[in-house]
Order: sequence, then C-alpha cells, then structure tokens
Amino acid sequence: MIMRRSVFALAAVAAVALAGCSGDSESSDDQAMAGGRESVELNVGYIDTSINGVGVIAVANELELWEKAGIDVNLTPFTNGPTQVEAMAAGSLDVGYMGAGATWMPASGQAVIVAPSEATYGDFLIASPDSGAQSVEDIEGLRVGVPVGGSGEMILSLALDAAGLTEDDIEKVPLDPPAVVSAFVSGQIDVAAIFSPLSDQIMQSVPEAVVIANNKDFPDVTFLGAWVASNQAMEGKQEAVERFLEVYIEANDYRKENPEETVELAAAESGAPAEQLQGQVDALEWFTSDQLLADNEDGTTRERFGALQDLFVELGRMESPRPVEEWVDVDLFAQAAESLS
Repeated sequence: MIMRRSVFALAAVAAVALAGCSGDSESSDDQAMAGGRESVELNVGYIDTSINGVGVIAVANELELWEKAGIDVNLTPFTNGPTQVEAMAAGSLDVGYMGAGATWMPASGQAVIVAPSEATYGDFLIASPDSGAQSVEDIEGLRVGVPVGGSGEMILSLALDAAGLTEDDIEKVPLDPPAVVSAFVSGQIDVAAIFSPLSDQIMQSVPEAVVIANNKDFPDVTFLGAWVASNQAMEGKQEAVERFLEVYIEANDYRKENPEETVELAAAESGAPAEQLQGQVDALEWFTSDQLLADNEDGTTRERFGALQDLFVELGRMESPRPVEEWVDVDLFAQAAESLS
C-alpha cells in the first residue's frame, strides 16, 4: 500500500525551507499553524474503489480541506474495511472508511464509529432466468452464491427471514465476490446475493435475470456505511480525529451538492472507472451534514447501527449485542460542526 503525504504537508515543508533561507524570525512551529492551531498528524485510510471512500478523499484534496483543518495527513488506499481495522490494531492507521458489511467490527469493540456515511441500496438477490424464481419464496432448494462476511450475506438473511425460510432451505454456496458473478453467468449457481457494482455486471451479462430482493424491501434495517477511528486514536488523538470530522463535514456537503464533480474527482484520484463510481452513486443516499447532526442528536444514528448489530448477532458475527453508545461516538461530530460554525 502506498503512503502519500497531503498537499498541506508538502506546502508546510516548503514554507519552513523558505523561512530558513530568508532568515525569517518565525519559528517552524509558527509555520505549521493553521487557523491559529498547530498542525496535527493523522493516518487516514479509505477504499479506493468506493465512491464513499475515495470520493471524500478526492474532494478534501481538491478543496485543500486538510490544510484548512491543520492536518498533516498520510493517506492510504485499501480494498475493504476489515483490512483497515487490522491496520488500526497494528497502530498504523487512525481513521478509515468501511461499508455496512464491516461495521460488525466496531460493534465488537475493534474500532469506534465517528460518523455515518451513506445509506446504500446496492445489495441484491438476483435469480437466473433458468431457475424459474420470481420471488424469494421460490429459491427454496436452489443454489445461492454469496460472499461470506459482507453485505450480500446480510441481504440474503433479511430476505430469507421475510419469506419464512432459513439457510437450511437453500444450498448456500460461499464464494469470493467476483466468483459470484462468474458462477452466475456460467450457470453454476441459481441465485446471487451480491452488491454493486458486481450486481451491475450480472445484469449486463444476463439481462433476463430477475431481481427478487433489494435493500429497499427492508426499511427497518438501513445499510449504513461509516467513518471509524481506532481505539488508540480515540484515546490519544481525539483532537486530530475531531479535525478530520471538520474535513468530512465539508467534503460530505460538497459531494451531496455536486455528485457528478465528486465522481470525476474520485475517478482521477483512484483510477476507477467513472461509470462504476456513478453506478454506486445511483444506488445510495448521501445525507447533508446538518441531517447527520440531527440524526446523531435524536438517536436515529445509534438506532440504525443498533439494527445492524442485531443482524450481525443473527448471522453469528457477534455472540451478543453491546451498548451502541460504546462504539458509536456522536460527540466529536458535534464538536467538529461547532468548530466550523
């Protein structure tokens, strides 16, 4: 993984060097000040194929929000949420982004959620035309391909429960995410429990396939992505985490108002195809930062993550639920919003 210094870090180094050459009496500490605050260092991870991860980073870079917040940032791209939590445990990462499928890790005490990100509607149960399935009730006895440990497994569990079925009623076929696509297209499985953009690949390859379940069918459970902080950062770098949330609040509102520009910036930052990133945008909902703050204050945020935790317990990823206030922090977000106001 490539560690990259922020634009602000490079500018600060250049400023100090120029001060030394000119004999300026200002100290290097003064040069590192931003908005009257001394610069802080923060290690930030993100998923470089997710518009919710790289999109925020690309906007923050473009708008020079790291500099505004006084953050000397080290940015590291990852392919998923769990590897970021592993990096946090090793002490090399302070903050990162994860989709809903990985939020069982902070729920189990391995990190702390500091901000909701998006509600996604990009998880599907898709039946092949040859299976004859037109509804979830029809998949009894069929081969269902699913990536274990992610949101595909979550949508499958919700769908089966709603249809009065269990995993014992189907032939569950655990597969890596890309293998779900190839197995479906080749006819090795009858149903795919999969997420965007892989779901798009299936529908493009097999246009006659039938979507039999989607997140929108289960309004009581919101698949909510999140930005999380390491336990160590929450103990020793709270000010830096709060400043990250200042960056996030501004970047979040920008992407909400400018989705097309965000896609362009994210594609340029990561190299991911713009069409793929736009497909993700089409299957999610971003909230304004004012709405996130209101949801934090009235308990909606913790209620949503609590519903996800109940699903994780049902799936066996957790033995028992933990008090949501122990792993979803709403205070730092409020402090960040107040600092910006």
